[in-house]
Amino acid sequence: MVPCTRPVHLTWYHRRWKSSVSQQIDKKSPKAGFVIQQLIGLKPNRANFQNILGRLAEKGRPDLIVEAFAEQIRNQSFALDHRDFTAGILACGRSKLWQHACWLLHKMPEAMVVMPTVRSYNAAISACGSGGQWEQAVNLFQAMPKAKVIPDVISYNAGISACEKGGPWEQALNLFEALLKAKVLPTVVSYGAAISACGKGGQWEQAVNLFETMLKAAMMPTVISYNAAISACEKGGQWMHAVNLFQAMPKAKVIADVISYSAAISACEKGSGWEQALNLFEAMPRAKVISDVISFSAAISACEKGGGWEQALSLFEAMPRARVIPDVISFNAAISACEKGGQWAKALSQFDAMRNAKVIPDVISYNAGISACEKDGRWEQALNFFQAMAKAKVMPTVISYNAAISACEKGGQWEQALNLLEAMPEAEVIPDAISYGAAITACQKGNQWQQALNLFEAMPGSNVAPDIATYNAVRECKDIHSNSLGILSSSRSQGRPS
Repeated sequence: MVPCTRPVHLTWYHRRWKSSVSQQIDKKSPKAGFVIQQLIGLKPNRANFQNILGRLAEKGRPDLIVEAFAEQIRNQSFALDHRDFTAGILACGRSKLWQHACWLLHKMPEAMVVMPTVRSYNAAISACGSGGQWEQAVNLFQAMPKAKVIPDVISYNAGISACEKGGPWEQALNLFEALLKAKVLPTVVSYGAAISACGKGGQWEQAVNLFETMLKAAMMPTVISYNAAISACEKGGQWMHAVNLFQAMPKAKVIADVISYSAAISACEKGSGWEQALNLFEAMPRAKVISDVISFSAAISACEKGGGWEQALSLFEAMPRARVIPDVISFNAAISACEKGGQWAKALSQFDAMRNAKVIPDVISYNAGISACEKDGRWEQALNFFQAMAKAKVMPTVISYNAAISACEKGGQWEQALNLLEAMPEAEVIPDAISYGAAITACQKGNQWQQALNLFEAMPGSNVAPDIATYNAVRECKDIHSNSLGILSSSRSQGRPS
């Protein structure tokens, strides 16, 4: 049993959405019926009210739904029932107007004819989940017993799904366990949402346990259940578990879709199964599954990790032919593959192609570009990339600094290397052994042995342990220092008068 998270208290939250929707209604004309009639050619009445709600959503004016209810509550020209309110809440939820959905639920008792039903609550909880408001969804769920409404499996599923989309995995699992405690039979949807929540929270073992529990309960998992479990393994770095789940799908008579393949390919790419990742990608056309940008990007990354820059570039160039538009992840994978394969010119060419395609580079793009320049001995271009990050408002990481310092070291620019190292604390980037090592080597190569020794002595104070390369560079500096002192001493003794 997962420890219970603290209860959600959202009185202020409730006031916020209630006030927000009320202000919107007050600002608009009270003649909602006239506006609706002008828009869809129907005057609201008892017979057509629910039809009007659906038409407003179709016309892209779900905001008028609460207007229609507000006017009807004021005028009371015909009686509203719980089906009207539930239809309105559902329409608002589909349009991600969670505040409007909550307002309608809150207004049901004020209509003096209806009290919220389990269907009304379920619709409102789902609306909050669709709007990314997991706290409000949980708040509504917790309010059901007080309103003498007994949650059903759909209520629990809606609450678990809301937490899965944006809340803590513990809260989703608490709701799932509360479902079992209430002796409500879980459905495949209940399991799927709980598995997905655990996966997003990095709890792959919990996710797999839930999946296996579902099988033991003689429930038939769907492609969504499998995808959730495979994704959980992928995020947890368990590529073999992910592949096993994927390979079990045909036996369970579940047809893998593009999400199944993409999750399994990503799992293999992140683990040590890059060859398996490529095999899965190549199997997609045979299974009549169309590759998307995620599967392409994962396959390109797999090639990068396997040292196959040519294959990575070939896959990248195949994307337009497959009518798949590369995104920043695709470009990054291609640039990194070329950079790691020693194809620095091609890596820089891909970076230029990214900007031409109006894809905004991120920190990974810049890091790969700086590394490519560093390995090609282009220190000035590496610094240009580094300086361009500030203009693009991309925050450099320790990897960015290390690549730039190494580029300066290889280009014999010890002062530039030192400036970069000294700038790191101000940028709130903590230097590591590579940062110090590259700067020390730059100073050693520039015959700045005292600077190198000063940096070496500063490392323990920064809680950084030197590596072998750093020790070797410092040893050379000490040898030079000793030789210099010896030569100086010898010259002084030779020049001393007898």
